[in-house]
Amino acid sequence: MRILFDARSVRTPAGHYVMAGLVSAWLRAGRGVEVAVAITRSFDRARLPAGAEPVALRQTGWIEHVRREIPTIANSRQADIIFSPNGFPPADPRAVIYFQDIYHFRILTGRNLSARDRAGNVVRALWRSHAAPRCLAAIPVSEHIADDVRRRVPIPVRTIPNGVDVGGVRWTGDADRVFVMGGIGARKGEATAIRAWAEVVRSDPSGSTVMEIGGAEPTERRAQLGSLAEALGVGGRVTFAAAASRDAFLEQIARCRVALSCSTLEAFGLPVAEALAMGAPVVCSDIPAHAELVSRAGAGSTFPAGDVSALARALHAALDGAPPPRRTTPPAGWTWDARANEHLDWYEELSGAAVPVVASDVRH
Repeated sequence: MRILFDARSVRTPAGHYVMAGLVSAWLRAGRGVEVAVAITRSFDRARLPAGAEPVALRQTGWIEHVRREIPTIANSRQADIIFSPNGFPPADPRAVIYFQDIYHFRILTGRNLSARDRAGNVVRALWRSHAAPRCLAAIPVSEHIADDVRRRVPIPVRTIPNGVDVGGVRWTGDADRVFVMGGIGARKGEATAIRAWAEVVRSDPSGSTVMEIGGAEPTERRAQLGSLAEALGVGGRVTFAAAASRDAFLEQIARCRVALSCSTLEAFGLPVAEALAMGAPVVCSDIPAHAELVSRAGAGSTFPAGDVSALARALHAALDGAPPPRRTTPPAGWTWDARANEHLDWYEELSGAAVPVVASDVRH
């Protein structure tokens, strides 16, 4: 099977994570898979997974790219699958649309966009409404996104979550802190965590546990959160860590007593998935993406998003000897190898043609 991965939109850490995870696992699957990756001139080729063939893209507009350029490249490479990871596919019966963004169908909701960006989003939405019915299949990364996809895209849909790769990192809980898995933008809900922490501290003012807010960006927002902690009287028991490397971030989760996410909007919820996979006690908001992960893992606990008092009660219980249930082994089937094989199995099923399996085939 030959797969063309359209990497024109791969720019963010999350995009690189998905590309590296899927492409590497497809090539490891031992199923006769070949992968070409279409990249822009500015793409750092050192980030290409080993064994993938780079294909240079021209500097065209998005519509020209999906209308002509990608199908032409697919023809020249005799691709069986065109993998479109940005929800913006060519109108081609080989195209698989990977829906991994909550805004694929909510592009104009709650977003601070310029007039030009809004116009561009409208054009892309119109193109997708034309192209999607002509594609092979759609793969959303969560059932939350799948609900939108099924309502709007009249092609086969199957939910296959992102893979979760924590290597050999396992939870130890040897640092006396609650770690808040923060990020860019107020939707990460770190202010809710600080307000709940103030309630916990008031009930146990002599405690030694601190709350660490990880990855809150940009710097100005981090300063605002620090001011909130000071105003609530917990400045001495709240610390901040800027965005860290992936390895450092996993280590922060592994060492904390409780891993916390207060996010109000997620497509998949990778930090929560990683924390669950490494066996950390996880408390997270009950948004659909988190609730799905907690259910799949059979671990962790949720609180109503934005409910400060409910979160305070959950944190107090966790620190007082009643932590959320946690996994002692990683969840089965959550690795990129397992997810990549799910993709290949479905591509085979959809095409009706067997994928060659070589002697070194290894299933995970």
